[in-house]
Amino acid sequence: MRIFAALLLVCSLSVPVLADSGENEPAPPYYDPLEPINRGIFVFNQALDEMFLKPAARLYINIVPEGGRTAVSNIINNLKTPVTLANDLLQGEPDRAQTTIARFMVNTIIGFGGVADVATDLGVPGHSEDFGQTAATYGVGSGPYLMLPFFGPSNVRDALGKVVDRFLDPLDYALEDEASFARAGIEGLDQRARFLDVSEALEKTSIDYYASIRSVFSQNRNFEIRNGVPEPITDIYGDSPTK
Repeated sequence: MRIFAALLLVCSLSVPVLADSGENEPAPPYYDPLEPINRGIFVFNQALDEMFLKPAARLYINIVPEGGRTAVSNIINNLKTPVTLANDLLQGEPDRAQTTIARFMVNTIIGFGGVADVATDLGVPGHSEDFGQTAATYGVGSGPYLMLPFFGPSNVRDALGKVVDRFLDPLDYALEDEASFARAGIEGLDQRARFLDVSEALEKTSIDYYASIRSVFSQNRNFEIRNGVPEPITDIYGDSPTK
């Protein structure tokens, strides 16, 4: 993780040299000055996905019934509660923090360790928070768009946030290296299986798959940072309308 953080820092410091934007050019909806490098990493990730991740995800879907896969997803989300709770508190969201604690207690006790998402059935849906979102609430910019090897689309803020989240996760301290790798592998397999159909449909309908992934990632992250609240409507001059 220290090497990972160092590489991200080097990338962020090298951006002013690599970026070449004119003063009169309109700002793009994303900041991707490292696009040639990112596209190369994207090709590498696609090859890895085709050779290993997609076949593993398809095998997982064929072998494990839907109920079993849902149980695995529920357990994974329940184990992420400490990270979500820490970021709820760091963002100054006591109500969301209380919801996180209540969900953890209900799902752990009544849901058999998080196997069943009883809290959602009772009308208390879950949410996820990470340090990238926390940093955004304090006004930290996203920085350049990054395509990370193995991890996929990100940006400097969110990628460094992943490092911080590792320190906020008490389970990461409790597990041995082998168990941590196994946990990461299960989480990756679960995520790939859940988004397999969506990603394949996007790939088939996209003229530029890389650009589509970049757009979807950016929009989804902005949605998560706003906690699902729609963006304010602005007039043609870019000002918010008055009531």
